Amino acid sequence: MDDSERNRTLRIEIPPCFVSSPGGTEDWTALNSLNGWSVIPATKYLVWEGTIDLSGYARDYKTFYPAGGVIQQGAYTAEKGIGGGVIVYYCVSSVPLPSPYDLSIQIGVLAGPGFINFHGAPVESQNWTTTLFAESQMLVPNANIQPNPEGIQQILETHQSGSLSPTAGQVLYVTKLVLPLTRTQDTLAIPASRIILPGTMDQEPELEYMMRLARSVELANQV
Repeated sequence: MDDSERNRTLRIEIPPCFVSSPGGTEDWTALNSLNGWSVIPATKYLVWEGTIDLSGYARDYKTFYPAGGVIQQGAYTAEKGIGGGVIVYYCVSSVPLPSPYDLSIQIGVLAGPGFINFHGAPVESQNWTTTLFAESQMLVPNANIQPNPEGIQQILETHQSGSLSPTAGQVLYVTKLVLPLTRTQDTLAIPASRIILPGTMDQEPELEYMMRLARSVELANQV
């Protein structure tokens, strides 16, 4: 099998979202345009969850070898009202991720899946191997636009993590979190985005494949 037959690009599409709370209340009150997203209870945090199906490859006893990860997204993120910016977090895992609330706590205490967390943070079900790809973005109001009535934001920091480890599992678990830094904004507009994972799909020697598959099942059952 030549490289062109092995090469694969996995992709998942994430829809846009728009929420508002007229008057800057501490909870989103206008939710007609959640568009598949959910609000984490008792917060203004937003989450989208999905999966990438690899069962067809798994039936052929194939392993996916990621070569990298790329985030693409629409034109801009905007936050009207007295907002201080947002943290945007993407994660692709070979085992189910923690609950969105626990995941938001881990990110809030400067860690997240695959990293060492503070003592007392939610128990981490991930490790470096299971966290295939993650990206965190810090967005703040764009001070170069004056005035900025739409609250257009710009990226202050971007960081990637993850092991890009091969996986023989039947599914990859995907989460995107958007965590406003305050609860006083009137609206939040989140652009459409996608995660792209280029790599190769190939068959491993039987022993290595069975060991990897057994490990994947073991980790999934620990969550």
